[in-house]
Amino acid sequence: MGTFYLDGRLGAGGQGVVYEAYGADGERVAVKALHRVEDGDRERFRKEVQAWRRVAPFCTARMLHCDLDGSVPFVVSEYVAGPDLRHAVCADEPYGPEELRRLAIGVATALVAIHRAGVVHRDLKPENILLGPDGPRVIDFGIARIMEGTATAGLPMGTLRYMPPERYRGENGDSKVDVWGWGAVVFFAATGRHAFDGDTAGALTYQVATHEPDTSVLPQPLRSLVSAALSKTPADRPTSEQLLLSLVGRSDLADVVKEIAPTTPLGPDEPSRSEVAEDVFRCLDSGAQEAVSQVLLRLVAPGERAADTLRSARRAEFADGQSPDQAVEQVLGAFTEAGILVWEGESVTLASAALIRAWPRLRDWVEAERPGLGVHQRVAEAAQVWDGNGRKNSDLFQGTALERARVWAATGRRHLTLNRTERDFLDAGSGLALRRGRLRVLLSTVLAVLLVLAIGAATVAFDQRQTVVTQRDRAVSAQVAGTAQAVRRTDPQLARRLAVASARLAGTPESWSALMALHNQWEDDAVKLPGFVATNSDLDSTGQTLMAAADTRVEFWNVETRRKTGSYTAPARIQRVDLSDDGKTAAVSTEDGYTRVLDVAGARLRDAHTFPTAKEASGYWPGMKLSPLGTYLMVETLDADLKSTLSVWDTRTAERKLTLSASGPVFLLMDSSFSPDEAVLSVPDGKEHRFTWIDTRTKKELPVPIPYEGVKAEDVRGPVVFSPDGKSAAVTVKGGVISVFDRVRGWAGIELKGAEEPTDYPVHFSPDGKYVVQNAVVWESTLSASAPVMRYQTTQGECYPLTALRFTADGSKLRCVGTDGVLRTLDVSAFTRPPAETDGYFQEGVVSADRRTLALPHNDSIDIWSLVSRTKRATVRWDSGPSGDSMAKVELSRDGRLAAVLKGTTIEIWDTARDKEPILGRLLVLDPERSDRASISFAFSPDGKSLAVQAVTKDEVNTLTFWDLTTMRRIREVSANLGYLGEGTVIFQSDGASVIAAPMLGRVAFPSGEVITKGSRSLEVNSLSDDGTTLYTHARDDRAYIRLWDARTLQPVGQDLTTGPVSLPPFAQERGTAISPDGRLFATVHESPPGYQIKVWDSRTRTQLGVPLTGPLKEIVVLAFTPDGSAVTAVDQNGRLFTYAVAPTQLIKDLCARSGGLTEQEWKTQIPDVPYRKTC
Repeated sequence: MGTFYLDGRLGAGGQGVVYEAYGADGERVAVKALHRVEDGDRERFRKEVQAWRRVAPFCTARMLHCDLDGSVPFVVSEYVAGPDLRHAVCADEPYGPEELRRLAIGVATALVAIHRAGVVHRDLKPENILLGPDGPRVIDFGIARIMEGTATAGLPMGTLRYMPPERYRGENGDSKVDVWGWGAVVFFAATGRHAFDGDTAGALTYQVATHEPDTSVLPQPLRSLVSAALSKTPADRPTSEQLLLSLVGRSDLADVVKEIAPTTPLGPDEPSRSEVAEDVFRCLDSGAQEAVSQVLLRLVAPGERAADTLRSARRAEFADGQSPDQAVEQVLGAFTEAGILVWEGESVTLASAALIRAWPRLRDWVEAERPGLGVHQRVAEAAQVWDGNGRKNSDLFQGTALERARVWAATGRRHLTLNRTERDFLDAGSGLALRRGRLRVLLSTVLAVLLVLAIGAATVAFDQRQTVVTQRDRAVSAQVAGTAQAVRRTDPQLARRLAVASARLAGTPESWSALMALHNQWEDDAVKLPGFVATNSDLDSTGQTLMAAADTRVEFWNVETRRKTGSYTAPARIQRVDLSDDGKTAAVSTEDGYTRVLDVAGARLRDAHTFPTAKEASGYWPGMKLSPLGTYLMVETLDADLKSTLSVWDTRTAERKLTLSASGPVFLLMDSSFSPDEAVLSVPDGKEHRFTWIDTRTKKELPVPIPYEGVKAEDVRGPVVFSPDGKSAAVTVKGGVISVFDRVRGWAGIELKGAEEPTDYPVHFSPDGKYVVQNAVVWESTLSASAPVMRYQTTQGECYPLTALRFTADGSKLRCVGTDGVLRTLDVSAFTRPPAETDGYFQEGVVSADRRTLALPHNDSIDIWSLVSRTKRATVRWDSGPSGDSMAKVELSRDGRLAAVLKGTTIEIWDTARDKEPILGRLLVLDPERSDRASISFAFSPDGKSLAVQAVTKDEVNTLTFWDLTTMRRIREVSANLGYLGEGTVIFQSDGASVIAAPMLGRVAFPSGEVITKGSRSLEVNSLSDDGTTLYTHARDDRAYIRLWDARTLQPVGQDLTTGPVSLPPFAQERGTAISPDGRLFATVHESPPGYQIKVWDSRTRTQLGVPLTGPLKEIVVLAFTPDGSAVTAVDQNGRLFTYAVAPTQLIKDLCARSGGLTEQEWKTQIPDVPYRKTC
């Protein structure tokens, strides 16, 4: 299914079937194939999947991949090895108190992660809780949400037993639906009985509405929590956050997960197919082990890009004369008994293609043999036919087929061996070729022929070896490119080196695509700096310094240089760490009940001061946070009623500066913040303005800017975040809005829309204050435009809220640390460092045929740019004249020196080198009385001395006129009533001998006007290849393809290249496609909110190269390749010029500069079958 190999059914439900499957890298996954999903559901489910991706990987199964566009939409998630809760309870017994507590905490943790991502599970039941080796995992969340209709119709009884009353009433419900499910699940685990055990839907409906389960058997506090969770009224149930706080006293999911791993191992899970195969292999003797690869490789049929399938083999095929028959028999018997093989009569096959992916040994064998698997399969099949038909010479390989087979047999095999029949087959073919050669040899030329043969044999051998080496390098190049693409997100540095190595091996389409992807992707780096698994980590405000801790160990790292700058050993196990925004001060909270402050430089204690942070009776460790410059330390404690007290300590003197207590259920530390100069402390108070601002020097309250109209205090989310210069601040407001306001003038500021809600992710300003980021969404904070400039999908596993994405010092990158301890960097310079914009506003642009000159018309002038130097050469202005006609269309001569400007029914010829009085002449190309609904198109001749003009008028008359620009006089006119009314196109042939007047007139000789080839209505073409052989139909918003035409016959050539609709202003539709000078590459523009992107296509493979090119936020008015085809340039409505390299040589140079080449050790690991080559 997709790129995943299915290997057995795990279960089925009302929404679909779940299969065990394996990915391309052999990872064991769970694939859920959805059924009964209508087209309307797909879009809703697509939104659900986006939310699912944001769910933190705490007690949940991560989603790895999805495909919602195929005939059978499916979702791929992490495979959890272990039974589900229902089977575990039924097979063993109800949970004891400690195990029950761990289960309750684990499921509550999962619900908090799910609800924080904005997802509601709606189908929480024992079958959807898997008991993995690291604790309970909740699965199948996010799918039920798209299902609508009757609450109970068609739902399985297992779902009905765990549905709350509001669902029976037909309501969709909110997160409180899952809280009910939590209560029912915990009750089941504790008692082994369903809380509602009716046998029919009617009985269950009555029970759920009226029955109160007896929770007295549950220990406290679970008894009270389960009773509250099973309240009939949703408002009376606690939230998932409240459940977790009541159970463990905090909602830091990473800390909670550490406490719930099972103390005793669960029973063994069903072994994977890989584990079964490996166990069988290890039980074989050495002779049989050597025969395994010979047997299994014969059962693999090679497919495109590792999409391998199965083939059957006869028992006789395994007789190779080298592996003893006894060893082969042992292999076949052992693997058949284990269910790996199916052996019926004389036929043997693999039981599942998934083994090719799942078992590393077989996967490695297949990859090693991949270049020759197809050759061997053809040899095997042909040998069987030859042997079965009496071994006739007519059935033998000859010519190229024989040579290919012999070269492979001699040099290309790694693990495969030829069986007796196959060896005889190739020997017979070689003998026949030799005999036929001898018959052609004349006795009188024996010596001469022998000399020629001697020289020729050496040459042929050399050529054959070169051919084999070239073929090998191309195959390995494609394979390495695939590896680069596979790891480009998880290890961008290695992926860049692999992409370069792939291109150095051979210039394959795959290597080019990998170069493009690695050159333009946002993922810049992913590295795990400490040499240990960090349980706590933090970053400074610019991601320059990383603080990582585990047990009693703390390390500090310079992220840019990847060097450790210091380390510290704490006197007790570390609970929490914090790093000041400036990266100079660190705080370490330990289990001896104290927090110590360190100077990061030298990793030394500051004045030996300690601050009390002892574990409280509730089991809660006090939270703590440093001020931006490390001058103050905030410590939060909670009383028995979970009311918060915030103490502010001076880290220099150990003096308590402030003590603040919350009047209600407010967590002070989470929503408190300092101004950058530490002069102002902002704390939540739940009052009219939501915050109190305190002067840290005088301890007096300061006036708080009044919220803008319509925003209530309770609608403000999270702390006040100050800009680096302290002049502005931002808060998140209900409804997914971030409000940026001026601290002096008040809250009348900018509303940035599209923020995540609810979310734990903080807001960060860029160092210059121009941009704001929350999680992986970036806004420009200084413009009235409220939409994001960039969105990126990430998870808490990749970027944890406490170490969320923040801007680097130059604002060009974002950095974060995930729960896996990996430091990730995104390159956002395309958005935060865009090209400079001009003063104009443009709706179209024109590029000369030599691709050196750009014309941008606007108002009463045309800006002339050099696309080579990327500079503006001149601004040419004109007087609209007494008619007042505005410019309707502009075309440039091939060298860009002349411009033809259509105004009304007149074309003016301009000299673009003249700033004043540029007009050289005027051509009246159409009678003004016929201008109504007329379409006029025109083009310069290659030498710039003539102009061809086509007019299509409302009477459906098509007129083609040739003009001499040296005299400004008409040369020839061709006119015909062709029954066509619409847009036309005029294109001069490269040699200037003819004109394409599309669509109807066709190919017309210049200057005679003779029609050489008639056109047709379908001949809607927009450009001509540089060599004059091919015409192109460009993609439009209503035409999602590029079509090629023979410029001589005016007939389509090959298949259309599907690109999807392009996105350009109405007057620039044909400018949304660009063709490279050699015709190899196409480029198209597409809208991709919040901006626009450019896709580059390989015309040979008809596939997209790399990833879309991003950066433009305004509509693109013109797209063009550079004169040498090494780059593509896009110009937006503000006149910004975006240039993207596409030539492999430049891509390689850039990637080498960023990441260097593969080391010899990396080469040996990644490309073991090819000798090392220096790549950079």
